[in-house]
Amino acid sequence: MSPSGPLRLFTCTVLASVCVACGAHPPHGPADTLVFGRNNDAVTLDPAIAFDGISLMTTRAIYEGLTRYKPGTFDIEPSLATSWAVSADGRRWTFHLRHGVRFQDGTPLDAQAVKFNLDRWRDPHNPYHAWGIFTYYGAQFGGFPGRIASVIARDPDVVEIDLREPLAPLLADLAMPAFGIASPVALARERNGFSQAPVGTGPYRLTEWVHDDHITLKRFDGYWGDKPRIGTVILRDIPDAATTALLLLRGDIDGWEFPTPGGLAQLAHDSSVRVYHQPANSVVFLALNTRKHPFDDVRVRRALNLAVDRAALVRHFYDPTATIARQFLPQAVWPQGVELDSTYDPAHAQRLLSLAGYPHGFSTTLWFPTAPRPYLPEPERVSEAIQADLAAIGVRARLQGFEWGTFIQKVQNGEHDMCVIGWTGDNGDPDNFIYMPLDKDNAQPPGASNVTFWSDDRFHTLVLRARRVDDRSQRSILYRDALAIVTEQTPLVAIAHTTPPIVFRRDVHGYVPSPDSSIYYQDLYF
Repeated sequence: MSPSGPLRLFTCTVLASVCVACGAHPPHGPADTLVFGRNNDAVTLDPAIAFDGISLMTTRAIYEGLTRYKPGTFDIEPSLATSWAVSADGRRWTFHLRHGVRFQDGTPLDAQAVKFNLDRWRDPHNPYHAWGIFTYYGAQFGGFPGRIASVIARDPDVVEIDLREPLAPLLADLAMPAFGIASPVALARERNGFSQAPVGTGPYRLTEWVHDDHITLKRFDGYWGDKPRIGTVILRDIPDAATTALLLLRGDIDGWEFPTPGGLAQLAHDSSVRVYHQPANSVVFLALNTRKHPFDDVRVRRALNLAVDRAALVRHFYDPTATIARQFLPQAVWPQGVELDSTYDPAHAQRLLSLAGYPHGFSTTLWFPTAPRPYLPEPERVSEAIQADLAAIGVRARLQGFEWGTFIQKVQNGEHDMCVIGWTGDNGDPDNFIYMPLDKDNAQPPGASNVTFWSDDRFHTLVLRARRVDDRSQRSILYRDALAIVTEQTPLVAIAHTTPPIVFRRDVHGYVPSPDSSIYYQDLYF
């Protein structure tokens, strides 16, 4: 049925505005150019100091690590290292590097370059440990210098990493985009400017970055691996969902990450596009800053947990593949089976508030990011619904939205009372999904990844033991015991698990949904 009356006028007006917008951005042009729509811009292209998923997913095309994940999985395979061995005590790892690899500035990759990067990440006194907070290294390796005691270049193609104690998820950690190997020569030359002029060994190199508009990546002709069939990738920042959907249907862009549920419903019935869903590997939650009053009282935290109507949130603001978070870990992460209290019981919530000394509730603030995230397609509407749920038990929460880069920096500094945020697993190991966002090691601002700032010594002991054990069954027991403490102490209100959608036009092939939301542009073709 064609639109008529006011609807026709509205549709024509939107299309006209889209056409005007396209005047500055012609269609994707050559057959080997892919234009991909995103909701927000990257913050930095230096993966070592990146703290947000948008930046890290962009750097995947520019950098590579010693190991990598097989597409569509978290299975480990060689990358810049072709093989590795570990000592009997689990503390000494020896990596053999791939021959003939060069950075995009023409300089060679060797053991000294790998050592340069590892020393930069781990050593707070290193002159290049600067220009940002090394959030991921600190969180995964237990601070600075953390678990890595030393790095030795044994030969030009052999590098040794010596650990203070065994670290079960090491190979999975090193495959994360945060640990992409950068050119030492480019870092020394650019210094603070390196985040805007990145140089790695990956299949694409940066040629242009117009902030809040687009990033242009060109195929790196000196790449050691299979050459990408897509010669140019343009990442366009289009914050308006309606505009993005129209551009996709018109063929002005070739793909779109994390469409809103409304836009997804529209696209699902159009034969020119294909909708994919990434594996369930994320959780959205209400983070309670336990270092602030009254969230330091477990009765208050349990009251808020009972006050949120998860079923209504999932039904109204998510696509049909989302599920209520009845446990903290999503299906892609082991071990399963530790239930959270996901009951909706506002009457009991009010009784708990009264017992905590708040019979009439209290006033607070609730922050949210304005840009959609893979676990939060409609952040403002979800936050408004949570605000209404809390108001029903007397908790008066003033809403405040922030641009993504500002939001994540402020909450990692602990400036919030409550915030709507989430976590997408980085490497498939439960350590990443439990230690990083929940342990006290990662609750130190600035750059905290545990934005509840919850600290529990029992939990801490269990997760540190699990990091040192290789046997999966033993680790599972330790993690289940740790997650039971999370259920008991309620530092956050887990809301939903999602299978984030991504859309490509049907002439784009080669995309494989990845559990960490990565897009491997080098595998795509028309």
